[in-house]
Amino acid sequence: MTCNDYNLAQNVYPRDPNWENRRFKEIMLIKRLNAGTVSVQKTLNGKFEGSAWRETYCPKETQRAYAEAKLEAKEKAKEKAKQKAEQERTLKSAHPRDGVYATAGADFEGRCAKFNDTIVSFSGKSITTASNICKIDNTRVQLPDTVRIGATCAPQATSGPDAVSVQDTASTPDSENLMFKKIDHKTVILWIIKDGHFTGDGRRLSYCSDPVQRAYAGQRRTGKQTTN
Repeated sequence: MTCNDYNLAQNVYPRDPNWENRRFKEIMLIKRLNAGTVSVQKTLNGKFEGSAWRETYCPKETQRAYAEAKLEAKEKAKEKAKQKAEQERTLKSAHPRDGVYATAGADFEGRCAKFNDTIVSFSGKSITTASNICKIDNTRVQLPDTVRIGATCAPQATSGPDAVSVQDTASTPDSENLMFKKIDHKTVILWIIKDGHFTGDGRRLSYCSDPVQRAYAGQRRTGKQTTN
């Protein structure tokens, strides 16, 4: 067996700051003496030092209570896993699609082709805007179509004079500094927190065409290969 034994770990490795992570390889011998009794002997730190002891099979009522408790714990674990899966589905449905976005209007495709407006990557935990490169630290679904984001952001070196800096999460309510609202599967509104508030109408962004998405994905793959 591989065992946790906190008392043994503290005694054997008193100077180890991570003693609680120590594991011990042990052996247990169980011998049947009769229908309701067994003899048990176990090593301590790999050695048989003590004598064997006897254990008696508990009454049926105890066995039944134990089985019911195990079943109840199993059902609770299944329900908890189901709730977590539902929460994750809700979260993902509120997330904008990963990919390249740009503001709609004249020369929309031209802005898309430059990859310099907004890049959304929830799978890669990053958001890149025209003025900031952000690493997503946490997300929260506020409404079925709205996701709030706490991100660590740094200004883009190429950002222009009108670029909006993303406020540090240490000085923002709920440690959130970005917010996306999904309008449909191709349109989102992005708010950047300023002076502690999400103000104004936000930036309305549209998902760029499939050729642009493929070109950006190809550029990323090439960049990763060059880096490696």
